[in-house]
Amino acid sequence: MIWIAIVGSGLATYLTRALPFVVTYRGRVPAALSRYLEALPVAIIAALVGPAVIAPSGALTNGAEPVAALVTALVVVWRRSLLAGVVAGVATVAIARALT
Repeated sequence: MIWIAIVGSGLATYLTRALPFVVTYRGRVPAALSRYLEALPVAIIAALVGPAVIAPSGALTNGAEPVAALVTALVVVWRRSLLAGVVAGVATVAIARALT
């Protein structure tokens, strides 16, 4: 019985991950949908990380993290590079923590 559960779970996992590659849209995607899909990953990450940075334990924090988040956002807007933003954010946290 346990093997049926293991094989069934593996099959369900494989199908849910492979299905988007199998069922692809072969036509032209409207421009509005394309912009939406391009912005979606960044919006999801911001929604997940934002509350943890600003209020990690349910209360507002005044540590290095909110400053680093602001620096990261500014660098991403300025340079149009997520990698540059991440590097700037990590450097900001490291410098702020070293100074305090």
